[in-house]
Amino acid sequence: MPRLDVDTVMSAIDQLLVGAMDEGQMQAAAETMRRLFNGSKACFAGFGPNPEDWASYTTNPDPALQERCFGELAPDFIEMGGALRDIPLGEIYHDHDVFGAEALRNSRVWQEWMRPQDMYGGMACRLAKNGPAFWFFDVQRGRRQEGFDAEDIALLEKLYPVLRRVVELRRHIGRVTIQRDEARSALDRIAMGIAILDPDMRITYANEGADEILSDPESALGLRQGRLFARLPADQRQLRQLIEGALRSAQDPLVPAQASMILHGEDGSHSLSACAMPAPPSVTQAHTSGKVLIALRRLEMAANLVACARQLFDLTDTEAKFASALASGSSLTEAAEAQGVRISTARTHLARIFQKTNTRQQSQLVSLLRSAALPLRPR
Repeated sequence: MPRLDVDTVMSAIDQLLVGAMDEGQMQAAAETMRRLFNGSKACFAGFGPNPEDWASYTTNPDPALQERCFGELAPDFIEMGGALRDIPLGEIYHDHDVFGAEALRNSRVWQEWMRPQDMYGGMACRLAKNGPAFWFFDVQRGRRQEGFDAEDIALLEKLYPVLRRVVELRRHIGRVTIQRDEARSALDRIAMGIAILDPDMRITYANEGADEILSDPESALGLRQGRLFARLPADQRQLRQLIEGALRSAQDPLVPAQASMILHGEDGSHSLSACAMPAPPSVTQAHTSGKVLIALRRLEMAANLVACARQLFDLTDTEAKFASALASGSSLTEAAEAQGVRISTARTHLARIFQKTNTRQQSQLVSLLRSAALPLRPR
């Protein structure tokens, strides 16, 4: 093949690394390799005995042929793949040397899949393996082209470490993406808002529950220029203290910090309970400022808190009614008036509630009661 300059090879390597970080660019990476080797077709492929092992990033993919590859031709590919499993990683091989030129030309894979795509002579190497499954890179020459020579083989050998790294990164990022999507799906099923804030109270992530709360114009919380804010000024000050306390506790767990609070809508309704804690550090953000995870729950969305408090904490019916009123946003005075008792009697009930629930503050009690039941969101 014609001698390649360093810039051309380095440009190809750059495109490969872009593909490693972005699955959507893997087809472009395969096309870059096809041009680099002046081939008719090139691909990165994952292969194994199980369908979940299969993957393909190829140049000019033909949907109909791709469907046949993963469908009716799958048994033939699995049989051919068995001949490749013992080839050492990084060793360059030619299709006709592994399968035999005549046997390859007589196979269904070549006649119905390779020949229609002008794949008349391939050079390849295995890049990574996981038990019987493995990844490989393959580049083909067309019917009217000469086969690969020693310089082609030497170039592929030099590129092997890069190709292997691309596949390893792609596999790792793929697993992380699956885990991330599964985690987000699980958070969206929870009947509470979950949001992550930076130190300036900007939202960096919000599940469906948080999106609904923050987009409700009557909610106790909203967004201004991407920052979390409380409708009432007093709540805003306390919310800021809540976030700052969570950030401080991340630096020093021994520093006491308020963990939860009650926020109210402008008309006193649409109350929310909010619980803040340091967000787990991200590997990709190890050198950035910490973040805070905040859990939000509409108090009016509670299950029967009276029955819940009575059953879980062995409260009397009167104590459970006081606890439910406090968790719904009422003050102790308001709860006493609703129950028709003196404030001194209400304080006695509250002291007994604290003792039975092992809490010391009203905010702790509310947070505990709100977390006593976590129903899933209806689908």
